[in-house]
Amino acid sequence: MKRELAINFLFSFVGGAMIWALSPSLTGQVEAWDAEGFYYFAALLIVGLTVGFARPKHVWSHYAGIVLGQLTYMLFIPVLPGQSLILVGVVYLAVYSIIALAGAASGAWFRRVSRSAR
Repeated sequence: MKRELAINFLFSFVGGAMIWALSPSLTGQVEAWDAEGFYYFAALLIVGLTVGFARPKHVWSHYAGIVLGQLTYMLFIPVLPGQSLILVGVVYLAVYSIIALAGAASGAWFRRVSRSAR
């Protein structure tokens, strides 16, 4: 069980970091939540669905991995002095990432339904 949790967490951590890593090239914005349109919300949902479908057990570990992956990447983005509002950012990440949690739960549900239909 510990190994499965670690794999889930790592998979989700990478997915969360990729949301921010891809933001500049896909949206032109360094911070993913500054992108116009639905990039950030869609990316959270897609990552959540993907990790939940691929690894349907321990959905909460996906939420933790996605949040910490984003936070870790966000901490390494160079910002001008005085612009970093990390505490506000942590709250936003935790709240917005509920979308990823819903996606992970949905992906896990789709996986279970598709297996039971066989």
